[in-house]
Amino acid sequence: MTAPARIITAAEFAAIFEELVTSQGQTAADGLAQAYSAWQSGRMDTAQVEDLIVRLLATINGYARAGADIIGTTYVGDLTGRQLVPAGVAAVNVDTEFDRLGKAAKTLVAAVDTDADVAMQLDRMARNEPAEAAQRQMLHTYRGHGIKGYRRHTDADPCELCTWLVKAHLDPEGIGYIYPANKPFHRHTGCKCAPVPAIRKERA
Repeated sequence: MTAPARIITAAEFAAIFEELVTSQGQTAADGLAQAYSAWQSGRMDTAQVEDLIVRLLATINGYARAGADIIGTTYVGDLTGRQLVPAGVAAVNVDTEFDRLGKAAKTLVAAVDTDADVAMQLDRMARNEPAEAAQRQMLHTYRGHGIKGYRRHTDADPCELCTWLVKAHLDPEGIGYIYPANKPFHRHTGCKCAPVPAIRKERA
């Protein structure tokens, strides 16, 4: 008799999520570092580097959403015993996305004449964008599969705020507060915490 497949724990799922956003963030950071170097050496002009920042981050965000949709769908399917297809990438207004990223790019590029560490700020932006995109996508994926709520699972190096947002003291099971899936995921720059579907008692 074939043994039933082992379902990964909430902690393992969160680690997979963190690996996804870390990988996408590293790719974005490497690309922006090369663009910054090319700009500083005169191989790219200001308009070109601003355009590259926007297009690179928009592309990486798309990959992060798609990846989150796949791993979120797979996990929900494992937990519920259903065969599911990806819910689909959350609708994003391209004009709004490009406008937001464009304003951020202009602000960072303009800061090169100040004491600001532009390279460091670009690196921070590159790593933060895909994490935020994936976190938002995960909630979209859960809603698409009829999941009503989620718990917060902290990343490998959680800050005090993220630890508090777990709110385990408010959960009768002692795991973590169940946030409605239609409510935003609270985060900060650099946060890689994962929304975990609240279907059953997750094993840490």
